[in-house]
Amino acid sequence: MRVRNVERERHPYFQSDVLRGVAVLTLTFLAVVLIPFIGPVVVIMTPLPILYYCLRLGRMRGLAALAVSFLAVSGILGLLGHHPNISVLLMIGFSGVMLSEVLNRNYSLEKTLLVASLALLFSGLGFMIFHALRTGVGLQEMVELYVSGVVHDNVRLYEKLDVSEDQILLIRENVPQITQFFTGIFPALALSGAIVTVWLNLLAGRLLLQRKSIGFPDFGDLTSWKAPDRLVWILIASGGMTLAPSDALNTVGVNILIVCCLIYLCQGLAIAGFFFKHRKIPAIFRLLFYTLLLVQQYMLIIVIAFGLFDIWIDFRKRIAGIKDAPA
Repeated sequence: MRVRNVERERHPYFQSDVLRGVAVLTLTFLAVVLIPFIGPVVVIMTPLPILYYCLRLGRMRGLAALAVSFLAVSGILGLLGHHPNISVLLMIGFSGVMLSEVLNRNYSLEKTLLVASLALLFSGLGFMIFHALRTGVGLQEMVELYVSGVVHDNVRLYEKLDVSEDQILLIRENVPQITQFFTGIFPALALSGAIVTVWLNLLAGRLLLQRKSIGFPDFGDLTSWKAPDRLVWILIASGGMTLAPSDALNTVGVNILIVCCLIYLCQGLAIAGFFFKHRKIPAIFRLLFYTLLLVQQYMLIIVIAFGLFDIWIDFRKRIAGIKDAPA
């Protein structure tokens, strides 16, 4: 046993955990690149294995496993004749490492989300600027091209789903206006995407790492989380800006409004989680509720409304009773 420990100290980068990390990360990156339908869905959770191995193995060995997996993926894709956009993989790798570094600092939940989301947002912006400089395409033009491509992809999808010809024709006729609108709110969509990515990876990482007895910040009972009360004034101000006779103010107002609604969505989900826990709702019904959120957009509006009106009604106090309500 002592000889084995000495060998591990001499060769810390050849432990089974490191090799396992290289294999898992390599397979994860290959799935993102090579599987057309699974890749875009799983990419949002791709930072999770990087986060896991950076915390489990330590900073240096985690980075070593990540670097080796990058080399392995590049070699395999080269042999297959596949040439993906490597900047996407680099951004995914950075996001996982960045999350592990933020968690090592034991910030509060709000500060962890803010720092990690902004870091992910600005890293994405940096990759976009680099790509724009390399291709000679302006940043705004690049966003417009991306949004236009997504709109056209959705039109093709609607055609396969047997959506009525009238609706498809209406979308086709308004593609420039739709593209312009989504280009205008792209900053809010990008920030919201970064927040959702960080949030989902934190939730999954908390569950995974705490089960493995690996250090993870204790954020307390997440079902008692509440947005600052003064946020409602920002929401009201942004709503007023959308009514101003200025396109620039309208665009800024809509962007702020989207981010505020996302925050109140998180508060609404915390209320739902508190209700499920306090009333001991079976897991199958919880899963049904979260599935409905994904497939029925009006459910999101209802949850956002619960998060917003919680400022005045305090739903958790009414669910648990005044004496049992969280502080």
